[in-house]
Amino acid sequence: MIKINLLPPEQKLRTRKITVPKPGNVVFYGIVGAIIALILIISLVQGVSIASLKSKIEKANREAEQLRPQIEQIERLTAEQRELNIHMRVISELEEDRAFEVMLLDELNKRVPEHLWLTVYARSDTTRVAIEGVTFSNLIVADFMTRLEGSVLYENVDLTVAERGTIEERDVVRFSLSSDLKAE
Repeated sequence: MIKINLLPPEQKLRTRKITVPKPGNVVFYGIVGAIIALILIISLVQGVSIASLKSKIEKANREAEQLRPQIEQIERLTAEQRELNIHMRVISELEEDRAFEVMLLDELNKRVPEHLWLTVYARSDTTRVAIEGVTFSNLIVADFMTRLEGSVLYENVDLTVAERGTIEERDVVRFSLSSDLKAE
C-alpha cells in the first residue's frame, strides 16, 4: 500500500528521537556542572564575606562616631600642649639671653667714663652691638672705646660716627660705635 501525505511540510508530524548521550559528553557536562557549582559556592562565600565586612565597617563607624568628642578633645589638648611647649622654649631662651644681656649691660656700665651718656644700645644679632651716645669731647669717646676693648665681652670696637652738635646751647659730640661680642 502506498502512503500519501497530503499535509504541507510545515505541518508534518515530526517524530522525536530519543538519543542517549555519549559517555564523553556526560563527563563534559559533569565538569561544566561542577565548575558552575564551584562558581556558585565561591560567590556565596564572597557574598557572606562582603556582608561581614560591611557590618564590621558599620560597627567601626558607629564606634568612631561615639568616640568623636574624645578624639576632638585629645586633638585640642595636643594642640595646646604644642603651643605650651613653644612658649616654654621661648621663655627658656629668654631666660638664657636675659642673663647674658645683664652681663653685657653690667660690663658696659663699668666701662662708661664720666661725662659720657649713652642714648642707644642695640643688639643687631647675636654677635654685634651698636652703641650711640653724647659727650663733651672726642677724648672721652676715645677713652670709652679703649675701655670697651679691654672688656672680656666686647671686641673690635669701631667708631662709626663722631660729629659736633649742641644740646641746650652746649657744644657736644654725638658718637656711634659698633662692637663685636666675644663668644658667650
